[in-house]
Amino acid sequence: MSETPEGTAPATEPAPAPRRRTALLALAGVAILLVGVGLGLLIQASLDDDKSDAETPGPAAVGFAQDMIRHHEQGVEMAAIELEHGTDPQVRSMAFDILTTQSNEIGQMQSWLVRWGKPINNPGEPMDWMGHGSADSSGEDHGDHGAGGHVDHGSTPSNADAEQPAMPGMATSAEMERFRAMRGPEVDTTFLQLMLRHHEGGLHMMEYAANPANVSQPYVREMAAGMERTQEKEIGIIKAMLAERDARPLPMN
Repeated sequence: MSETPEGTAPATEPAPAPRRRTALLALAGVAILLVGVGLGLLIQASLDDDKSDAETPGPAAVGFAQDMIRHHEQGVEMAAIELEHGTDPQVRSMAFDILTTQSNEIGQMQSWLVRWGKPINNPGEPMDWMGHGSADSSGEDHGDHGAGGHVDHGSTPSNADAEQPAMPGMATSAEMERFRAMRGPEVDTTFLQLMLRHHEGGLHMMEYAANPANVSQPYVREMAAGMERTQEKEIGIIKAMLAERDARPLPMN
């Protein structure tokens, strides 16, 4: 029978740090999402007496909520991967901001759909509610919005994948699989590249939903406009971060 030397605490095997971080991130994401749903329901309840809110939402309001939830969900996953495996404190800080902000917005949009009696998932083709597929109400195609045709370099994701994403800016399943497997500084640069394209790809949906000619609900327009302002600011920051790392943006898909 072995004995612990006097004055020495029994050795305990600590839980692996990565697993602890993963569990904490998962719990944080769930908590943030629940808070978002709760806040959204409170906001909608406060509008019950507003005649404009009583109006049945049109296809643009419903489609925006459904498709933006899907778009945001991938952005939240990207941010969680960066927080788990990234190494740069500045990039990780941005990832945390994106995870918390977009999780809250997902919750609010889900609350709208529940209140409207609409499904969370879009049963039709993504962005059909815009009337022009990947173009806005003016008919201008935004497929290359902001990307400027830059090419990636090194082992970063590529649009050479045969698979096409559900919506502009979203990463393909192959790109996400590679990103999940990365470790070290490569994670930080790839996160910035994927998130820049992701942000740019979603802007035209926000622009469309923020237009009173397309959406009658003021709270939907206000959230869409707020998303647009936030993401345009983050786009500028991400571009500066990529320039510091001598890395180019990905071409729009």
